[in-house]
Amino acid sequence: MLLPPPPPPSSLLLAPGGSAGPGGRAAGPELEDEAGLREPQDEEEEERGRVRAMAQRGQPRAAEGSSKPGGPASSSSSSSSSASEAEAAAASAAREEPEAAEAAAACPRWGAQHAGARELAELYSPGKRLQEWISVILCFSLMSFNFYKLLFCLKLEHAFSIIIGIFAGVITADFVSGLVHWGADTWGSVDLPIVGKAFIRPFREHHIDPTAITRHDFIETNGDNCMLAVVPLANMAYKLVSLAPEALHQTCPWECYVFALAVFATLTNQIHKWSHTYFGLPRWVVFLQDWHIILPRKHHRIHHVSPHETYFCITTGWLNYPLEKIRFWRFLENIIQGVTGEKPRADDMKWAQKIK
Repeated sequence: MLLPPPPPPSSLLLAPGGSAGPGGRAAGPELEDEAGLREPQDEEEEERGRVRAMAQRGQPRAAEGSSKPGGPASSSSSSSSSASEAEAAAASAAREEPEAAEAAAACPRWGAQHAGARELAELYSPGKRLQEWISVILCFSLMSFNFYKLLFCLKLEHAFSIIIGIFAGVITADFVSGLVHWGADTWGSVDLPIVGKAFIRPFREHHIDPTAITRHDFIETNGDNCMLAVVPLANMAYKLVSLAPEALHQTCPWECYVFALAVFATLTNQIHKWSHTYFGLPRWVVFLQDWHIILPRKHHRIHHVSPHETYFCITTGWLNYPLEKIRFWRFLENIIQGVTGEKPRADDMKWAQKIK
């Protein structure tokens, strides 16, 4: 009894030209795509396996095989050479990736290791430190004296005027902080005599290394602001000592305005430092930030988006939104650039792009 011939393998079910033969199932697009992805991967795995096997056999055996006519090394010389080229390219790419990472680490975009930040930090001199110590001592001595003298001038009938004066002093301090901050951020250069290294330098350093301020002590943080407050506090102390009691009672709301302005202007950079501090702040500071009584942390982040051209007020931040809506800072910049030809924040960008 004759048995029927076995069915042809599936590979023979395709007719010439790749079409499905009798009894064959045409491959759909999904299976074609899957096969097309699988085949190169299988070939790549086989190629890698051959390269690893050749490496394990060692150079002497490879040389022996290549010396025999028609040996396996001679038959696969073209495939092994292409595989070795692929391996070399992969090894080169692997070497380049750490080098690129090292280059990026050597030239960070910002932070304490930035080349410009390191150079600016080194410009902090002993003379500058002495000026800050003197300013802090004078400022807080005058502030304590004036507060004591003001307590004897307060009258109940002036309560409303005094509250308005204090509130106006806080608003003025916020605006003055924005004006000084905008001026130092936007104009001038570290190379200017006297003011460059002493007063513009910290602003340049702050944009490259925003957290540097959190590593400054109380003297370095507040020295410059104390220096600016010394003159109005000294003038106020003179009037509190020299004027008659009746005159002091009449000028008490104004003196409260000046005192509030001086106090908040003095503490502006301390408030600014707190806006960059995310750990270890006292609860009362966090409370004042959350209720936007002083500059909140999240609010101040807007200024630190390059090119640092908005939200300059850093005492309370109350005036940032209205000044931005009327484009106040851009208006001033256009006027100054039109008159002088100077480009805003040119020196700031120069330090930010410094790599060595």
